[in-house]
Amino acid sequence: MTAEQTYLAWMRAALWGEMADQVGHDGNGGHDGNGDDGGTGVPKDVLAIANRQKTRGLVFDALLRDAGQQAGLPEESKSRMREFLLQNFNTHRILDAALMRIVTALREAGIPAVLLKGQGAARSYPNPSLRECGDIDLYIGPERLEEALHVLTPLASSVDDQLQGKHWGLQLGGAEIELHQHSMLPETRRLTRFYRALEAEGFTRGLVPLDFGGVRVDTPEPTFNAFYLFYHVWHHFLQGGIGFRQLCDWTLHLHAHAGDIDRERLLRMVKGMRLQGPWQLFCCIAVHDLGLPAAECPGYDPAALARSRKVLALILAEGNFGRGISLRSKRPEGYLGGKLYTLFAMHLRRFCRLLPIVPREAAQNFVSLFAGGIRQILKDLFKR
Repeated sequence: MTAEQTYLAWMRAALWGEMADQVGHDGNGGHDGNGDDGGTGVPKDVLAIANRQKTRGLVFDALLRDAGQQAGLPEESKSRMREFLLQNFNTHRILDAALMRIVTALREAGIPAVLLKGQGAARSYPNPSLRECGDIDLYIGPERLEEALHVLTPLASSVDDQLQGKHWGLQLGGAEIELHQHSMLPETRRLTRFYRALEAEGFTRGLVPLDFGGVRVDTPEPTFNAFYLFYHVWHHFLQGGIGFRQLCDWTLHLHAHAGDIDRERLLRMVKGMRLQGPWQLFCCIAVHDLGLPAAECPGYDPAALARSRKVLALILAEGNFGRGISLRSKRPEGYLGGKLYTLFAMHLRRFCRLLPIVPREAAQNFVSLFAGGIRQILKDLFKR
C-alpha cells in the first residue's frame, strides 16, 4: 500500500471504529516499507500526511486503539501520541470555555449567535476531542455585528482594528474568535442573493442546540449546515487548499444528521449555487475514501469517481490551506510587489492546478480573484 492508501485506511478506522484490517500488521502499518518511520513504528510519510491534513488526533487514536499496531509502536512513540492527544483535549477545553463565555455575554445582551464549523462540527465525531482544534466562528449577522463587538471588546485581550472580509477577529481566553457578518461571500450578485436567502433561513429556523457546560449554543439548521460545510470546503479548495479535517466535518455531519437532512432541499441548494459538479466530486471522496455510506450522501454519483481521483491527489499533496506546497520564491516586502505576487505567483498558480480538474470553476475563481485584487490595488493607491 502507498502512504496515501495507508493514511486513508487509518482515517476510516478512526471515523467508523473499525480496526483497519486492510492496513495489515506487518510492522509497517501496511506500508510498502519504503518510508522511514522516524522511530515511531509508523512510516514517516504517513505521519506527515496526517499532520498536513490536520487529522493527527484521529490517526493517533486509531493507532493506539489497535492492539496489533500498538505492538509495533515504540513506547516513546506511543508516549508522544498520547501527549498530543492530551494537548488537543486541553485545547478543546480552552475553546469550549471561551465559547461559553462569549455566548453567555451575547445572550445577556440579547444578541443571538450561531456557532459555525469547529466546536460544533466536532460533536458529529465519534470522539469530539479527536478533531484538531482551530478557532471559534460565530455568525452574528450584519445588523448586530457592531453591537456584539461592543459587548465583547471589554472581555477580549485584543481586537482587530477593521473588518476582515466577512468577519471581525478578536482574542479571548486564549482562543481566536471570528464574529461573522456573513458566513460566505459568493462570487456574483446573483449567487449572493440566492445564498443570503439560504443564510437567513439556516441561521434562524430549526437551529440545533448543543450543550457546552450547561450553556446552550445554537448551531445551524441541519440541511443548511450540510450545504454550508460543503460550500466552505469548496471555497477553500478553490482558494488555496483544504485538509481532510474539513472533509471529515462535512462527511460526519451528513452521517450524524442523515435522518434530519431534507435531501431534495439540499440538492436544490447545490443546484441554485451551481455546484452540482463539485458536489459529486466530493461525494465520491466522502464515500470511497472516508467510508460514508452512499445512501447518506444525497446526489452521490459514482460516474464522478474517476475525476474525483484528481481532486483527492491534490488535497493529499496540498493539505490544510495549501501549506503542504511551498512557493519557490518569497513574497516581496513592498505593497505593490506583494499584491502583484499574490495575483500572479499564487492565484495564477492555483488556476493552473485546478484547470485540468474543474475548468469552469477554476476560470471563474481566477477571474473573480484577479478582478478583486486589481480593484483593491487601485482603491489603496488612490487613498495615498
